[in-house]
Amino acid sequence: MSRGRGGSERGSVAITVVLSMTVLLGFAALVVDVGLNWAARTSAQSAADAAALAGASRLLVDGPAAAITTVRDTLNDNVAGIVAGVGWASDGLESNGEVVCWTLPGDPPDPVAGGVCPPGSNALKVVTPPINVQYAFAPVLGKSTNSIKAAAAAAAGPAAPNNCVLCLLEPAAPRGLQVLGAGDVDVSGGGIVVNSDSPLALVLSGLGDVTANQIRVVGGILDPPGGGLLLPPAEAGGPPVPDPLEGLPTPDALASPPIPRDSTPQTFNTDQTLQPGIYNSVTMEGNATLTLASGVYVFTGTDGLTVRETARVVNLGDGVTIYLACGGYPAPCSGTGARFRLEDDGQFLAGPPSVGEYAGLSIFADRGNTRTLRLRSTRDLHLAGALYGPSTPVRLQSTGDLRVDSLLVVDSLATLSIIGPDPSVRVDYDPSLPILGIGVPVLIR
Repeated sequence: MSRGRGGSERGSVAITVVLSMTVLLGFAALVVDVGLNWAARTSAQSAADAAALAGASRLLVDGPAAAITTVRDTLNDNVAGIVAGVGWASDGLESNGEVVCWTLPGDPPDPVAGGVCPPGSNALKVVTPPINVQYAFAPVLGKSTNSIKAAAAAAAGPAAPNNCVLCLLEPAAPRGLQVLGAGDVDVSGGGIVVNSDSPLALVLSGLGDVTANQIRVVGGILDPPGGGLLLPPAEAGGPPVPDPLEGLPTPDALASPPIPRDSTPQTFNTDQTLQPGIYNSVTMEGNATLTLASGVYVFTGTDGLTVRETARVVNLGDGVTIYLACGGYPAPCSGTGARFRLEDDGQFLAGPPSVGEYAGLSIFADRGNTRTLRLRSTRDLHLAGALYGPSTPVRLQSTGDLRVDSLLVVDSLATLSIIGPDPSVRVDYDPSLPILGIGVPVLIR
């Protein structure tokens, strides 16, 4: 009887082991097939993200055809052979992948057969063609394959979310943006980003308002009650914005770099006409007019370009770009360099070039030039092109208003009211105007 009971028990153990192995193998099969599914999904999403970013970066520069080609090539680089055939991107069928583009701040359109990107589009959405997953164990449950797709959207340019039209790049110091008095800071066509992570990164202690499509501050905000408003309310935190013009070449790297003109400081109180090139410094006084022929003007001396009393600067021909360098030019600055300064009733009326490598660029301070750009003229300064100086603080003190019809990308900005008028700052970004550099593309959906 004892031997029979032992044999019976051994048989039941065998059955238990077989059943347990079946369950374990089922779980193993589930783990393997779920892993295959997630691997395909991750691969598809990575490909969609990369393709959307790459396509958006080409959209504004080279147009829709180049953007779609870039999307296709990027998808195939990430998942070999995922895109096959032609017309897949614009046949209106998301089942085989699709690309649509549009202009922010609107929403992406529904795909339609033969759809094309509207003029001025700055955002792009990619739906990947399906990735077929061949399951290893799921066929026993009646499902042998699955199709995985992914979607991503990206935008490029200063108008894209979290990019900037007014970009204040100082990373740590307080008062990256400081507004005193009653003057406003008004931005249209994009947003404001204050990169400083200081607890006092943005100080709004006057009556002036700060308005933009978006206001983002990496650090802290001081906005006491009873003063100006942030419209819309500022978004705190997030990563600092990259320099949107970091790829802009310095004058010595241009196809036709400026040539030396005058190595000594010059002060004029009578009308003068200058040719583009490299100068130590030029100061205009009295009622004199300085006429600049079209091209690039590099200033290396500490006085740079100074306009005081009732003097003015105008341009002859297509337009001019002012470059504020240091004494060791073409070596990069590592501190204080040439300045741009308006005083008294001095005026700068020169426009930027409309063609060439510096099209749409009015003032370019060397990336290491930390000299403060002070505006102290009672006259308004209206720049039709970008003002760019990543390490250059800009200070408006008892002055006229500053208006920039492009990008304002500097270290920091302060409107200071001591005696006299309350200066305002207005930045109007128009993406149709020429400007080198479009900002880093960002994922938006």
